[in-house]
Amino acid sequence: MIFEDVTLFNFGPYQGKQRVDLAPPTPNQPVVLIGSLNGGGKTTFLDALQLALFGPHAKCSNRGSLSYSEYLSRCIHRRARTTKAGVEVTFRLTVEGAEERYQLRRYWKANSQGFAEIFEVWRNGKLEKTLAENWASQVEEFFPANIAHLFLFDGEQIEAYASKSNSSTMIGAAIQNLLGLDMVDQLGRDLLIYERRKRAEENGSQQDTEINLVENMLVEFRQNIEATIQEKASMQSHRIDKQYRALEKLEEKYRKIGGELYDRKDIIQNKMSASTNRMREGEAELRGIASGAAPLLLVRTLLKSAESRDQREEECRRARELTEMLKDRDKEVIKLLHDLKAEPQSMYSLEKFFRKDQAKREALGKKDPVLEVTPNVRGDLHAMMRGDLGQLRKKIKEKLLRQSQLCDEEKQFLLEFKSIPDSDTLDQIANKRKELRSEIASLEAELAAIEQDIERQRRALQSREKMLLQLREKDVKGRWCRDDRLRILHHSSKVRRTLNIFRKTVIANHVKRIEKLVFDCYQKLLRKGGLVSRLSINPEDYTLTLYSRNGKPLSNERLSAGERQLLAIALLWGLAKASGHSLPTAIDTPLGRLDSIHRMHFVERYLPSASHQIILLSTDEEITGEYLERLSPWIGHRYQLVYNDKTGATAIEVGYLPLRKAA
Repeated sequence: MIFEDVTLFNFGPYQGKQRVDLAPPTPNQPVVLIGSLNGGGKTTFLDALQLALFGPHAKCSNRGSLSYSEYLSRCIHRRARTTKAGVEVTFRLTVEGAEERYQLRRYWKANSQGFAEIFEVWRNGKLEKTLAENWASQVEEFFPANIAHLFLFDGEQIEAYASKSNSSTMIGAAIQNLLGLDMVDQLGRDLLIYERRKRAEENGSQQDTEINLVENMLVEFRQNIEATIQEKASMQSHRIDKQYRALEKLEEKYRKIGGELYDRKDIIQNKMSASTNRMREGEAELRGIASGAAPLLLVRTLLKSAESRDQREEECRRARELTEMLKDRDKEVIKLLHDLKAEPQSMYSLEKFFRKDQAKREALGKKDPVLEVTPNVRGDLHAMMRGDLGQLRKKIKEKLLRQSQLCDEEKQFLLEFKSIPDSDTLDQIANKRKELRSEIASLEAELAAIEQDIERQRRALQSREKMLLQLREKDVKGRWCRDDRLRILHHSSKVRRTLNIFRKTVIANHVKRIEKLVFDCYQKLLRKGGLVSRLSINPEDYTLTLYSRNGKPLSNERLSAGERQLLAIALLWGLAKASGHSLPTAIDTPLGRLDSIHRMHFVERYLPSASHQIILLSTDEEITGEYLERLSPWIGHRYQLVYNDKTGATAIEVGYLPLRKAA
């Protein structure tokens, strides 16, 4: 697993959104060096990694006994313009031989109800909602929360692993978490609780009394149900069916005297009124048509004769107009033929034709006009004869047919209306019918209530029958319950003894391997190569013992503060190796209690080989000068956390020492 980057948004002293690239540029440059003055945000940076990975289960430095919601609320930057904050972590992980890229986004916002958190998991650029919902179990597969302290730790706090008073407790907790023995211990505690409950169970019972009581209740329930069913049948046959038969006879009588027509009186009257209105509208429309051009349909023959007369008068008028014009034209034509010296016979024939045509036109033009129709009137007459009168005739025919249908319809409605009987004839029957219907409705409501009561009693009967079955089963089990309880207590005690043996065996088998790993790590870090010849961890109480060159136990007082610090680091280093997980390591303030020689051993021997990725959070007095020079070949990224007193915020900037003074 490799962290690629971390993004902080209004988290602790970090204001706004700030991103840090953590991916080693080459395998030989695993160290990410982050420098800061005290209070600049180193520990908060380490908390951000824990919070992004583990959420509510993260063991952050300043959380203490705070609830998760209260802790998140306190993590929001004090001077931020928004109540929203969050952390993002991107890492890559090899799963079944294939490399996958994960991005965790954990944002929260304070509101009136407390806070609202949004957690998203992106895998290979795709949002995985199911993965986010089950992240608490998914993260355990590659970064178990109970061993996170072996890889993400504060250098000033790890000395407790080597102190005489606290070392056994912390080493024991670390080994148990590493081996997963917390589950074994929880199982043992659960077995003890189960044994106490079994011993507290009462041996005697009142099964027989309860069974007799429930059996008597069942008899009573069955009798009540049978009586209610009889009551329902009697009501159905003697009362409701009788009323329905009476109503049916009354309905038949009502129909025979015209009751159905009377019930539809308003509908028939409304339809008749509507039909009358439609007839009146049709008559008005026909009168409108009659006041127009419709009367001309009666004199269609005269109109046709007038049209023919007008055509002849028009021909006479055109003949009179052309006579004078043609005289002048004929003279010019004869003159032209004389000038052209045409043949006399041709000229004679042409003059004869002109005289005959002229005489014909003069005779036609002498006829006196009778109608003297104007052009406008002539156009209207032509339009009427060619289509208007025909369309009007078709329309009138359709309207008359529709009017005839409306008349028949009105007569039908009027006939129905006159057939409606008088209300006095029907009032008595109608009132009695209404009373019968009301009585039937009341009886049916009473019958429904009886059916509901039967259903309720049946459900109660089923419940008591189920109770009786459970009591009888319990009675049967009670006969061998005592023996079964004793057998359970015996086996539970045996299981607890087996778990204790298993626990001791697992610890004994793994402690030897852990001892060797821790001792090898400690030897690499010590400047006095012969000071410690071996070390041991008691599998019973986890007491750590160092041995000198002569094989005798080495007292804790003989170790300097720096040597104890290196012992604590060696413990974490060895336990991390024993975990079998290849995870990044993040260390806050690693050199606080080390002298110059031990610091150099730590820089040269631990940091380059502690992990494939090391995030080192250092003060300005730790990794500097010669230590920085020795570590430089393994450094892939350098950052500094610059705190501004005026804004109260920390900014992450590229570059390491010398750190700039805060503004």
